[in-house]
Amino acid sequence: MMFRQILPLLFLAILFSCNTSSDEENTSKRKARIPIKIVSPGFDTEYVVGELVKVELKAEESLKANQINLFVDDTLYAKNLPLKNQTISVDTKNGKVGWVSIYIEYKDKNGSLHRDNRRLIFFSDITPSQKMTSIIEEYAHNATSYTQGLEFYKGKLYESTGQRGRSLIAEIDLTTGEILKQKELDAQYFGEGITILNDTIYQLTWQAGKCFLYDMDFNPIGEFTYEGEGWGLCNNGKSIIMTNGSSEIVWRNPKTFEIEKRIYAFEAQSDIPQLNEIELINGYLYANVYTHNYLVEIDTTTGKVLSYIDCANAENKGRNFGDVLNGIAYNSLTQKTYITGKLWSKLFEVKFE
Repeated sequence: MMFRQILPLLFLAILFSCNTSSDEENTSKRKARIPIKIVSPGFDTEYVVGELVKVELKAEESLKANQINLFVDDTLYAKNLPLKNQTISVDTKNGKVGWVSIYIEYKDKNGSLHRDNRRLIFFSDITPSQKMTSIIEEYAHNATSYTQGLEFYKGKLYESTGQRGRSLIAEIDLTTGEILKQKELDAQYFGEGITILNDTIYQLTWQAGKCFLYDMDFNPIGEFTYEGEGWGLCNNGKSIIMTNGSSEIVWRNPKTFEIEKRIYAFEAQSDIPQLNEIELINGYLYANVYTHNYLVEIDTTTGKVLSYIDCANAENKGRNFGDVLNGIAYNSLTQKTYITGKLWSKLFEVKFE
């Protein structure tokens, strides 16, 4: 008796399951019908910047789509494309290196906006030059300072340090290395790079996602939040420039901290990860590469690595029992450049040749 009652229920369950499966397949097929899409190049296809990228589009003309536009790195490249199979050649000779997004955007018959995206990788078309660091002058540096940021502002030297419970910002006497005044960061935070713009000090934290703001007397005046890690900071007089420990460099609005621009540091064979302390000197970005005894010089428009700068001689003199090279500052009033490292006993005036 029980068996006879179960059979009809099983039949209904199987029938419902089949119908559901069929409905799902039909829905999936309907969803798969896309008016226009990118069929080539594939995701993460590699190029050398300057090569032509042939973007192949496949269209289903029985469907409706309009306002079909092709974008390269969020810049409109081709407008109001027809709904048909086609190949568009994208000129990249003046483009950026690194990860670049190419996508088509279109509106369906209901006016809804859709996008098909491909991320491509562009390597540099130049080989970086090799430069050496010449030491001009040596100065004392506080060997207990785990240097994260180094910056001149109106002729005065400022430094930020790291490690939880030891992080601070300070004004430093260049000639003696003496701390003239300081502001300690709460022990829960690991301090990172600093920069100063319009009498406002910006201080990053490593993993807390906070950028603290101070006036020139080191009084807290606000904070911003951001995603990911904070490593190095500098500015160009208008925007805050920031690294996060990868090869990515972002420009941020100093009033909102929103990202305005993004580049990646790449050379001919790979990207350059672990970018740390940074400084803008005569329009070029100089960056410490964490754990290495060299700097890289970067084109701020394209992200191309222009040169490697060997700092081994400074490391040999300044490191002693300290940590790695980190800290670069340019005094625009004297046009002199300085470097140091974490827990180094010396700070150096240098030239790159």
